[in-house]
Amino acid sequence: MPRSSSYEVVVDASLFTPAQLQTVAVGRIGFQAGTRWLRDHLCSHRTLVARHGVGLVLWAWQLEYEMPLRFEDADEVVVDVGARVRGPRWSQLEVTMTISGPAGVAARSRAASVPLQLSGDPALSGVSARLPDVLVEHFHEDERERSPFRSQVPALRAAFEREWSELAAHTTPFRVHRHHCEMADQWYWVESTGFAASAREELIIHHAGRAPVLRRALAHGIRRVDATWLRAGQLWDLLEVRTTAYQHGDDIAFVHEVGLAEPDGGSPLAIVVERT
Repeated sequence: MPRSSSYEVVVDASLFTPAQLQTVAVGRIGFQAGTRWLRDHLCSHRTLVARHGVGLVLWAWQLEYEMPLRFEDADEVVVDVGARVRGPRWSQLEVTMTISGPAGVAARSRAASVPLQLSGDPALSGVSARLPDVLVEHFHEDERERSPFRSQVPALRAAFEREWSELAAHTTPFRVHRHHCEMADQWYWVESTGFAASAREELIIHHAGRAPVLRRALAHGIRRVDATWLRAGQLWDLLEVRTTAYQHGDDIAFVHEVGLAEPDGGSPLAIVVERT
């Protein structure tokens, strides 16, 4: 039976919007949950980096809100987390998590990370590699999946452009500061979901006058997030989040391309899709 870790997290008002748990809050809880599973069942994150020379870079993330959970609903939530290795060469680590309140599961996330063989420098730079056999052997047979995890982002973007109506587009600048970063002065991936949420609000502020339906994404919150990370943002990078809003029936989607704010900024660093 796949192993899991379960524990309580005391919640406070900073984790919530009026409608739901903040996306950034779920990401932070999820990162901690994955780190806890590693410590409980494999080795600590520190040991993974310092002794085994292995880093983990998040590549894809899914978040689905199952039911409303607001600050007034609970003093604490229950976090359940599991993990497994994936891919024909064990080139991915998948972590699944649920956050439950008094009424049941409120949020469900799935994260796929790619292992790196670290070079040993302070920047924690490295190259993509399979998870070492000495670590893979600690995963139970039912914690190994030969098929790789695949991001939904490319298919979603294609469907929006083909089948949905474009409502508005907007560009929002951000700079990566140290409080957005982890220890190696690269952005902490959760912060890029915060950039996307802020960019959504900026688009709504600027364009809801001619597209009032956009306000629904503020009043009722977001139902699902799909994201993929292609490159890391670095300390003091000036970024642009290029956001496009689409509508299909009662559903609204926001596609955020996070990239460098340069004339030739190159390919996006990350793409975040939010749906109501």
